[in-house]
Amino acid sequence: MTGKPSIDKIIFITAAVVALASAGLVYYSHNMIQKVKTNESAEFSQMADGLVSDLNIPKVSLEEISVNLYSRKTRLRFLNIKLDLELFQNGMQEKLKDLTPVINDQLIDIAGNMKASELNSITGKILLESRIKKRLNSILGAPIIKRIYFSKFIIQ
Repeated sequence: MTGKPSIDKIIFITAAVVALASAGLVYYSHNMIQKVKTNESAEFSQMADGLVSDLNIPKVSLEEISVNLYSRKTRLRFLNIKLDLELFQNGMQEKLKDLTPVINDQLIDIAGNMKASELNSITGKILLESRIKKRLNSILGAPIIKRIYFSKFIIQ
């Protein structure tokens, strides 16, 4: 080792402590930590009930709308779109039907500021959905809209 007995003892003791601590951690991780016991059948039935209840919430279908897209130098482009809104909870369908003009106005504002090249990509469609959902939920004052489905999406 180093040739000095006091330094050799310190190195030996340090190595022994590190080895014992490592062995203790391995023993603890294998024998002392218990997996949390779960009731798989109860969790599965709860998940299935949640999915069935989500299917029972009707979607709100909005009327088809045409939006002029942002175009500075190229020819005029427009988006013909029809939305279906999936809600978090039941009972908000009538409120959203009453707010159809506000929803259309926000849709025109958001989509009108996007380029046709953006909307042609999957990322652009996801971005459009995210912006619409965020804006409408902020106007409604609570997270009401869960997902937005494009049942018609034509860029001309």
